[in-house]
Amino acid sequence: MRLLEAMRLSRPTAGTTAAVLCAASLVTATLTSGAAQAAPAAPRPAALDADVRAAYATSGTANIWIRMADRADLSGAVRVKDRAERGRAVMNGLKAEASATQGPVQKALKDAGLGGRSYWATNAVYAANVPESVARKLAAIPGVAEIRPSRTYRVQKPVETAGPKTPAKTPAKAKAGATGSTRAAVAWGVTDIKADQVWTRTGRRGEGIVVANVDTGAQYDHPALVRQYRGNNGDGTFTNDYNWYDPSGMCKSATPCDNNEHGTHTMGTMVGDDGQGERIGVAPGATWIAAKGCETDSCSDTNLLAALQWMLAPTDHDNANPDPSRRPDVVNNSWGSPPSNEPMFEDVELAWAASGIMGVWANGNDGPNCGTAGAPGSRTINYSVGAYDPAGKAAPFSSRGPGQDGLVKPNISAPGVDVRSSVPGGGYAELSGTSMATPHVAGAVALLWSARPEYRRDLEKTRDLLNLTAVDTPDGQCGGTPGNNNVYGEGRLDALALVDAGTAGLGDVSGTVTDASSGQAVAGATVHASGPVDRAFTTGADGAYRFRLTAGDYEISTTAFGYVTGTTTLTVGKDGSQTQGIALAPTPRVDLTGTVTDGSGKGGGLPAKIVARDGEGHAWSASADASGAYTLPLLPNLAYTVTYTSTEPGYEPATRTVTLGGAGRTEDVGLTVTLACVAKGYQVTRDGGTEGFDGTRLPKGWQLTNADPGIPNYAHQPGWEFTDPGGRGNHTGGAGGFAVVDSQHTGPGHVQDTYLTSPSYDMSKRTKATIEFAQDLKPAVNSTTSVDVSLDGGKTWTNAWTAKGFPGAPGPSAQVVPIPQANGRSSVRYRLHYRGQFSGWWAVDDAFAGDRACTPSTH
Repeated sequence: MRLLEAMRLSRPTAGTTAAVLCAASLVTATLTSGAAQAAPAAPRPAALDADVRAAYATSGTANIWIRMADRADLSGAVRVKDRAERGRAVMNGLKAEASATQGPVQKALKDAGLGGRSYWATNAVYAANVPESVARKLAAIPGVAEIRPSRTYRVQKPVETAGPKTPAKTPAKAKAGATGSTRAAVAWGVTDIKADQVWTRTGRRGEGIVVANVDTGAQYDHPALVRQYRGNNGDGTFTNDYNWYDPSGMCKSATPCDNNEHGTHTMGTMVGDDGQGERIGVAPGATWIAAKGCETDSCSDTNLLAALQWMLAPTDHDNANPDPSRRPDVVNNSWGSPPSNEPMFEDVELAWAASGIMGVWANGNDGPNCGTAGAPGSRTINYSVGAYDPAGKAAPFSSRGPGQDGLVKPNISAPGVDVRSSVPGGGYAELSGTSMATPHVAGAVALLWSARPEYRRDLEKTRDLLNLTAVDTPDGQCGGTPGNNNVYGEGRLDALALVDAGTAGLGDVSGTVTDASSGQAVAGATVHASGPVDRAFTTGADGAYRFRLTAGDYEISTTAFGYVTGTTTLTVGKDGSQTQGIALAPTPRVDLTGTVTDGSGKGGGLPAKIVARDGEGHAWSASADASGAYTLPLLPNLAYTVTYTSTEPGYEPATRTVTLGGAGRTEDVGLTVTLACVAKGYQVTRDGGTEGFDGTRLPKGWQLTNADPGIPNYAHQPGWEFTDPGGRGNHTGGAGGFAVVDSQHTGPGHVQDTYLTSPSYDMSKRTKATIEFAQDLKPAVNSTTSVDVSLDGGKTWTNAWTAKGFPGAPGPSAQVVPIPQANGRSSVRYRLHYRGQFSGWWAVDDAFAGDRACTPSTH
């Protein structure tokens, strides 16, 4: 039989004009928790996307999306109990926001003789053949967030997987009633996830639940699908209104069609059953509807978005009279981008969640390397699925995580290799891919919601149940834990355990792990709950842990380095919440004691925090009181790196290496004041020369050098100036005039590489040679500042201090640069060096050179 890799619905083939990872990010904003946020009122030509500008460079017009900034507040929808009213609240909120904000865009398009298609689900307008001049006018309209080009996606070409090649698919001309195979059995994926056992144990096979897919369509009269089609009237007639949507009009009639095979296959895995023993679907008691988001082997973003919007409120055959009460419960999405964490249609996905629709997403077919998950599945808000074979081993093609922000992806794995399901022509075929794995999860959700209706539209608890009941499958290839890793996610899908756990219910357990002797939080403790499900949690610095568990009896075992293992038992009640504090007894300790004092001349004790680390990731801490005395219990027979940090400002921390045997020891530490000399009871004393830059010209004895970097079409002057050309004012902390390199004022056509060099200083009698200056360094990403020192009157130079323009040092700010190498030298010069291009400014005042010390105050 022929083994095919799953099709990936939105990957471009060679010849497409843009990468998918840029595609459809026209909807990147998330739902607000309060009122809709207002867009900036000023025109913003920068809203014209770079890809749009590139398109205009080669063509006079472009097909564009105009995305509005405002988003509807849908936060209250989840509190609406009635299903129809909840859906209506989401639809009305989205439509009202679109109506209130898109008017100026539609008017501008009309004035230009163009039309715009409004999408209320994402508050965006699509317009075709828009000239650049019109696009720039649209970009300047208040409330427009950005303008992006329209994209087209293509179906990934099927690739055969390794294995025997036995025909399994019916001929293209097969009649609707043909089976395409002499085999009649339960598909291996259905039995692997124990869906058939759910049917037997609960008597439920998805009844009362509506599933859907956004795909290439579906053969509505396929023997395994026709009885489950919601448009089947049961008398040989069909009603396609509210049950089928073909935004591109690719089908030759008003009835559902599939001119690819992908959509028919994924639908079959969700609900397929021909009543004659060909049981290919996880939830054959559910009904289905569908939207053809992909025209054939390509998927335009206009049709994908139309299909996603239709799911919120299905329409009649004229795409009118939307009715949210007829929206599906679960939507399968076996499509996505190549490896990417870019947001795709994200605000529509959030609207689905607000209305209680559970979206399930393929994680991608770009494995086996790590970091290959594709959007939308790679995004935090979406529940994505990886694929494994009949032996329970992750498929090589199955994309690995991590996903957005390092999140473990996929969320879960399901059967995705040699999956037998329906295809157009009334037959069956075995295909492979995460596209095939995903509908197993969608079908399992339908089983859960059918058997336990209390979870219907409760997406948080549904996800928790899926995660808790997945079969842990360790794999360290791409990081994670044995129970949650970037190959299998939370593990392999188990529909029977899912429904059983739903029957038992969920409960929350939380608490804090503390040291039984000191009461301090214990970081790095592992709390393991063993019972109906097994879960582990590692505490952070606050010692807190939290579990959501299925109801039942548990043993809680807690381990931490340097502590005696603690055990306890508890009963988790359905929908209950309880707190369980855990106090661990420390193993035998020895004391590190001592006193932290001022070590710069004033003397006396200092309050401080003392932290000891063993180099293996374990840390212990204690505090010194106002007298500086401390006691830190530590494990014997270990070496520690101990850091002493004053809690009184103005002191440098100190580090000691301490080795403890079987008995304690004393370690006294004196802390020195910082160069800034801000410690209480200290003052700065200076003996040397200071330049105040109070004139409007280069001071006497100083030298200005503007180096020409030789970059064509860029000026290299002016460099250092003394007249405040940008009108910044003196914010260095000094007064009067100052020296400044104002790169932002000179503009993008200048590159500064400029030196301000001091006269020669005789430091032959200096013992604490220091350079100090007041400064205002504007944060900028494209500049570098430095201080160089010469000990031979300017013949040779060495760097003494450097800083990037970012994060900068906004004034008033003081910079102290010790130059002990200058002690005893008779011809010392220093230079202030700035290099940057259109990158903020560096203002300097009160430049001092000489002896500088921080000494105890005399009063």
